[in-house]
Amino acid sequence: MTITRTLLKRTLRDVESIDVFAAVDDDALAEFSPRDEGEGYGFVYWGRAADGAFDSKGALVRPLPMWWGASRAELQMAFARRNLVVRIEESKKQRDDYAEHGTLVLSPASEGATSDLIELIEVFAALGKRKVLAFPCAGSTQSAGWEIVAERERSPEQTAVFWHEQSHDAFDAFGRLTGKLHLHWRGDAGRVCDALVEAGFVVDRPKSDQQSIVVRPTGSEAPDIERFADALAANPAPVAAKPARKAKAPAGPFAALHRYRGPDRTKPIHRLRFDPSGTWLVVAQSPDRGGPDHLLSRVDIATGERQRTFAPKCDAWECGGIDFLPDGRMVFSLQDSGARVLVWEPDRDVEREVAYDEYSPLTSVSLSSIDAAGEILALVTGTGVALRTISKPGAAVWPERARVGGPPPSTYPIALVSPDGQHVLWGEYGGSQIRWVAVAGGRTVWKQEPTHNGGALDQLCFDPSGEHLVVLCRLSGWSATAQWLQSYALAKGKPAHAALQKASQGVTTFAFHPDGKRVAIGKLDGELVLLAYPGGELLASQKVFEKKGRVTAIAFDPAGARMAVGSEKGEIAVLAVPAPE
Repeated sequence: MTITRTLLKRTLRDVESIDVFAAVDDDALAEFSPRDEGEGYGFVYWGRAADGAFDSKGALVRPLPMWWGASRAELQMAFARRNLVVRIEESKKQRDDYAEHGTLVLSPASEGATSDLIELIEVFAALGKRKVLAFPCAGSTQSAGWEIVAERERSPEQTAVFWHEQSHDAFDAFGRLTGKLHLHWRGDAGRVCDALVEAGFVVDRPKSDQQSIVVRPTGSEAPDIERFADALAANPAPVAAKPARKAKAPAGPFAALHRYRGPDRTKPIHRLRFDPSGTWLVVAQSPDRGGPDHLLSRVDIATGERQRTFAPKCDAWECGGIDFLPDGRMVFSLQDSGARVLVWEPDRDVEREVAYDEYSPLTSVSLSSIDAAGEILALVTGTGVALRTISKPGAAVWPERARVGGPPPSTYPIALVSPDGQHVLWGEYGGSQIRWVAVAGGRTVWKQEPTHNGGALDQLCFDPSGEHLVVLCRLSGWSATAQWLQSYALAKGKPAHAALQKASQGVTTFAFHPDGKRVAIGKLDGELVLLAYPGGELLASQKVFEKKGRVTAIAFDPAGARMAVGSEKGEIAVLAVPAPE
């Protein structure tokens, strides 16, 4: 067997959900972001110079240095299953939100080398031919491994053996055993142990079915696989190409004032808000692919530099909402075991928790809205909508004044208090029905099903006039046509503004301009569109983000002269809003 480009491609294809980037421009390697360029949960890439490790026929003639981000165990297993020993090392330096990442070297010497891992895979394959369920590196945990066994055979009489990803740390960068490998088993442990001993492994046999089979390190020598730095040096830079042209800023009516990453790099931008003076920006990022370092941050509008972290010690997984009171205080909610509402008083730079409610595990959004006067807060709970009185600065608790709406729907409830504080909108993201409920008496005034017995409600807010509710309806997933804005007159709950619904097809998020006459919507491909409200006439459009990923958040400053736009890839653009004609 000769190691070829095709073999490498097939090997990497065996690793679930990773993006492979071959021959990345060397000038771009330092800033290369797999999250920007790909869609997978992991990556492997190498530079254009390193791509010269393959000759004209595709055979590997020099060591190939690669960068990776995925499960080290899964990636190492993919090569070992093809009898290839690689040098795969993990970096401790943080890289975006990848739990594991590092470097990998595939060498011409990889073909002739062997390792404990390769030999164990061979033992497991031989056991499989003898009717033993033998799964090398099965699942991320012991329970996940037993689930894999159960999918094949539930009978406890069937002999089975496996190790899982967590115990895979017993293997070093080459696949040598350097620590004890615990094998979980059932049935006839003797058959498994005998096969391992026959292959030359040192085994501790279990004395009961509560003990694992332990495979001890063999003390084998490391194969002659080049270090990553040496592999890089072995691939000289190719003949200088023309300097890479810098990507031009997208042209269009929205002049780009500032561009930067969110504080937590590539995590999706979840919420954006300007402060009442328009001098700084609040950014919440989504816990996509692992939680953010900091859930909610204040950043400098011009540079994106983090100036402050809010509730840094709160072990929360999502920001449920952000709002500002007329007196300048910021109200926000964080979700862990319940909905925690906090207020930040900028004059004294003080944070305090003013409300807490336990809720069902299905609750997704807690703080939904504040009335126009800044006197009432709506908070989703497990037994309805809690309306709390917003107290003066310094108050330790904001007391509950009413609870309406009844138990929450079956999925992800949301509640909005009307601008005048007299009604509550009560609905659910994952469901279809919304109800307009009177605070006094709890009577349901009207109900609607915006998505008509299917789909989800992804965003709801009142228009600046306070006379209409606007809902982002989504049928399923995200597509160019499966989302739209649906408007309802609050007085009677009747659908309104049909032209807006047609003009907003494909919307992914939206925000009203402070003048109430315009609405900005985001699209899947990074496009930003400004529509007249309520007629839906197109006023301006521009692709704001060149990278893959939809627009996820939009916010106007109080004066309406600027808007901040966030993307699924963690990008933020602050744009000038064109003046109305």
